[in-house]
Amino acid sequence: MKSRLKFFCCTLLALMSLSSCKKTVDLPQQSNSKIIAYKVPVSDGSISGVIDETDKTITVYVPFYYQLDVIDPEIKLATGAKLSEEVLPIDVLDNKTTYTVTGADKSTTTYKLVIKMQQISPLKVNEVSTESKPVVWGIGYYMINFSGNFNTLDPTKIKIFLVGADNKETEMSYTTGYGPAAVNVLMGATEKVYSIGYVGVPQTLDPGLYKVRVKVQSLTADLKYPVKLEYILPQVDYVSIIAKQGDTFTIKSSGPVFKDLKSITIKVAGQDVQLPVLNYTRTLATVKIPETIPVGTYYPSILFEGFPIINAFWPITVNAK
Repeated sequence: MKSRLKFFCCTLLALMSLSSCKKTVDLPQQSNSKIIAYKVPVSDGSISGVIDETDKTITVYVPFYYQLDVIDPEIKLATGAKLSEEVLPIDVLDNKTTYTVTGADKSTTTYKLVIKMQQISPLKVNEVSTESKPVVWGIGYYMINFSGNFNTLDPTKIKIFLVGADNKETEMSYTTGYGPAAVNVLMGATEKVYSIGYVGVPQTLDPGLYKVRVKVQSLTADLKYPVKLEYILPQVDYVSIIAKQGDTFTIKSSGPVFKDLKSITIKVAGQDVQLPVLNYTRTLATVKIPETIPVGTYYPSILFEGFPIINAFWPITVNAK
């Protein structure tokens, strides 16, 4: 009897303790300064950004086959919320974009945008030099080809740089006097091989060894073996000069640069007559026509120190002063 009474008292005490502990706890009120949807329209629908409310990020995965340079998002906010920034197109390589949302309850939340390019990696680019011998390119030369698994036919997405000993990148050119750069694709033994042509060495660089660095959107590859830059026979662009006695005219190079310009001569009555070079740079020279040159049409010969004479096939027509 005593045992039953003891058990009853213990049970009653436990129930009373549980009853006394019951209390209603209110959850903290959720702010409404939220982005609730982030979408990027694409050709076959849209890409939905992944919104993480814990670390306040919006992650957008962009497949390479859409060939996007920018994303132009559509953003949906919580009811009554406002966005501080204007919604603008964003470069797919951007890593600095944030969005600040102010809710109807006056709370604020800042989200960081993270764009992740989904590309086939690693980026592989075929070597242009060998371990024992670097390829030699002229400064300003513009008919260079590269090949690799670029996976794009858009030349603007393939960025090629020459990197000096100071690790400074100088981008190679993509448009030449022969037209824009072009990308072609062929089927190799195991995968497609893409090639880009009409790539040019910048006219501003100095002779020496340079590393080649290729970037295709978010991917980067450095070639193992360097290239060597040198001065080569300069290019003088075709022009048709019409000037008066005593006037000046200019010649320029859109390719291999001017180096040690020694003379510009024309034949007058069978004799070589020099046209004074007033000044010149790597890409432009200013030349004077002496007042004593007879009226007529002449074809110049141009000499750069250390190179063969260039016999130009463009005319200089001299009119009376």
